[in-house]
Amino acid sequence: MTNQIYLMTEENIEMLAESIFNKLQASSKIPLNDSEDELLTIEEAAKLIKLTKPTIYGLVHRKEIPFIKKGKRLYFEKSELLDWIRSGRRSSKADLHSKVNDYLRENPFV
Repeated sequence: MTNQIYLMTEENIEMLAESIFNKLQASSKIPLNDSEDELLTIEEAAKLIKLTKPTIYGLVHRKEIPFIKKGKRLYFEKSELLDWIRSGRRSSKADLHSKVNDYLRENPFV
């Protein structure tokens, strides 16, 4: 067996790396960069959203937080928890003034 030496430019190395990445991603059928769809335990969810376990149990009981229950176990999808947190965002005064001005511009008083 003989060893061969190849001279490659930086551009060729980048193309090779991209090709390898695409082949790995296609063969694994699992997104390599999308960790938001992972399931979390209540401990992991509590750490992510910085709430205590009893607080999360209360939110689950009142059905105020997205969750999955399988048997006696609770699971939380990371992406759903992040969306739930984002949905609670309150508008600032500047945002509200902007919305009012946009509405009045579209619906002028006659």
